[in-house]
Amino acid sequence: MLKRVIVGATAIAACLLGLAAGAQAQTVKNAPPIKVINLHSAYEKALPHARAGKIAGIVYARGKHPAMHKLGPSCSEPNCPLVYNGGSVQHNPQVYLLLWGPNWSSDASQTASANYMQGFYGGLGVGPDDDWSTITSQYGDGSGFPTFTGSVLVGTWQDSSTPPTGVDQNQLSAEAEAFASFIGITDLKNSQIVIATQSGTCPQGFYAPGCNGGSGYYCAWHAASNNTNVPFTNLPYVLDSGSGCGENLVQNQWDGFSIVGGHEYAETITDPFPVTGWWDSADSSGGEIGDKCAWMNLGVLALSTGSYAVQPLYSNSAFTSTGTGCVRSSSADTVTVTNPGNQTSTAGVFTKLQMMGNSSGGNTLSWSATGLPAGLKINATSGRISGTPTGNGTSNVTVTAADTTGATGNASFTWAINSGGGAITSSLGKCLDDFKSSTLNHNKIDIYTCNGSAAQQWTYAGNTLKVVGKCLDDPRYGGAGTALILYSCNGGANQMWTHMTDGEYVGDHGLCLTDPGSSTTNGTQVTLDVCTGAANQIWSLPTARP
Repeated sequence: MLKRVIVGATAIAACLLGLAAGAQAQTVKNAPPIKVINLHSAYEKALPHARAGKIAGIVYARGKHPAMHKLGPSCSEPNCPLVYNGGSVQHNPQVYLLLWGPNWSSDASQTASANYMQGFYGGLGVGPDDDWSTITSQYGDGSGFPTFTGSVLVGTWQDSSTPPTGVDQNQLSAEAEAFASFIGITDLKNSQIVIATQSGTCPQGFYAPGCNGGSGYYCAWHAASNNTNVPFTNLPYVLDSGSGCGENLVQNQWDGFSIVGGHEYAETITDPFPVTGWWDSADSSGGEIGDKCAWMNLGVLALSTGSYAVQPLYSNSAFTSTGTGCVRSSSADTVTVTNPGNQTSTAGVFTKLQMMGNSSGGNTLSWSATGLPAGLKINATSGRISGTPTGNGTSNVTVTAADTTGATGNASFTWAINSGGGAITSSLGKCLDDFKSSTLNHNKIDIYTCNGSAAQQWTYAGNTLKVVGKCLDDPRYGGAGTALILYSCNGGANQMWTHMTDGEYVGDHGLCLTDPGSSTTNGTQVTLDVCTGAANQIWSLPTARP
């Protein structure tokens, strides 16, 4: 048997654990030294008989999934439960991080990536910070359940031999077998070897623009060797794929290593020898604990070793109690949204509504809404609904708040938008009027004694003032003194008016709707003039009517 070879461990560890030149990776706290070995001979010996078992937990690159969730036999995916298939789970997960390739210790970006992975796996299993791994604790076998009493990371090794370009499933299996034999792993059932190949290796089928002719589709997968039954993960250098495998999706360029690596870690716990553990055979996404929630509701897991991006995991118990299966925390959490009651607003008038909600765990809320009237939108961060509604009628609105664990709450109410039709009065007591109720283009718009006639029933929506089916128009986009008319609505800038808080109607060119000379004489045609805020430029919004 080959001896273990430790080459410059102190120097290499310092390089891997320190900040790589120009890279902003976080420092790993209390990390053990990196052990540098060379598995070339052991790998060559294992290769002829090494075979990978069934590949599972495939993390498809974003947008590359061949078939999304489908309907299960009696439920809607992904919310069909994981099902136990009679095999074992890992009761005491032990992670061996194996960095395959010489460049992990010579290239600044790759040393920073190794640093990030070592911190991530080193923090998993350490309570109370890691309440994410513990989601797996509900999935047992006949002899027990996964438990976590400290860091799951046994150690980090660098195999200084160069992995084959386009390394395939059986070659990865050979590397896992060689490593397990070389360091003498005895508890294979609870072990998982994470094989992280150096940049440019381009494992067979890996998604990256420069790999596999651009035809790759996955970011990672896990399997077990048929020969020695050792569970392992194929974790390519995900930075080669960019955002397709998670780069900068949450907080930094290394996000994909923990999103993708965490996905496979959880699935190796619950289904170490695919597919004999926990999985849903009806789910076309892959059906394991990570597959069901891949790329959904990503967030940050604050571990004792730093903060890392993770995806939710599927929880049968959470779905049973809350109706939400994809969660990022094993802690029970509920979200409530205060119902504001039915709302009424006027078309063309700015409106706002602050939604209120609460997470029982004090987690941050994100907001969404369906059914909002046209012109209104909700701020996803603050929950404030605002905008200028258009049209009229009543909408059925549902506002939903979700917290970082995946728990949700909602409130439903109606929102009626009145047409806003009615009189527009000046501060001098006269009404804006369509002279003699004519519908002819170029008819003058004047002031007249308020009488409730159709000629004075204005609507204000979408920044247009409309009466008798036509619009208040600034002919020829004129200057100060231009007389205003009625004209067919065409969406032109010369028909756009903004109602200011002081009561002015300002045209697109910055001039104001004006009663010239502050006249009180019926029939006086209104004009444009420089905005002064004087009484002859102050007008009401249309008097609302249902």
